[in-house]
Amino acid sequence: MMFPIENNETFLLFFHGLDSSCETSKYTCITREPKYCQTVNYRDNFAEIFEIYDALIQEKMHEYPRVVLAGHSLGGWFANHFAHKYNLRALLIAPCIYPSEVLSDRIPAVVDMKLSFPTSNTEMVRVMVEVDDENLDVAVAKRTLVNLPDSWEIDYFDGGHHRIARSSDIWYHLVHLCEDPIVWMDEATYHGED
Repeated sequence: MMFPIENNETFLLFFHGLDSSCETSKYTCITREPKYCQTVNYRDNFAEIFEIYDALIQEKMHEYPRVVLAGHSLGGWFANHFAHKYNLRALLIAPCIYPSEVLSDRIPAVVDMKLSFPTSNTEMVRVMVEVDDENLDVAVAKRTLVNLPDSWEIDYFDGGHHRIARSSDIWYHLVHLCEDPIVWMDEATYHGED
């Protein structure tokens, strides 16, 4: 069995989706430390969220040698935006690729914003796309996530992102992104020791 060893050199910053919080299963399934998810309300003042997240990322970049970003849905868009801005590693879980179009009826402020989805970050980026997700047009993902740097990996999964936490897949990607050391133990050794 594989077990990650605690790596206090890498800080994981998670961005939740629209109408979600730090209680989302995508975040709570992550057992590694140090990690943090700031609960925000995207609907109240969307432009202010950029300032909140930017200040948080800069604070963590001063405290830790490495910061890795992860996000789900609209949080995946923010994770990609800031990973591109600061050249950071990222895990994007069912990311909202074009919030200006997809969320215009739920967050009117995004309609006039130019919210691009940059795909030129040369740091390691992992993208988990749900094939039959009602909030993400897979055709848009397949059109957008092309001609990527070699550091990007895209995984397509069956099943909607609101129903399945995919904790093992999230764990697998984060172990690599955060460079968490892994120890291999057979079950007899693991069960026989304190």
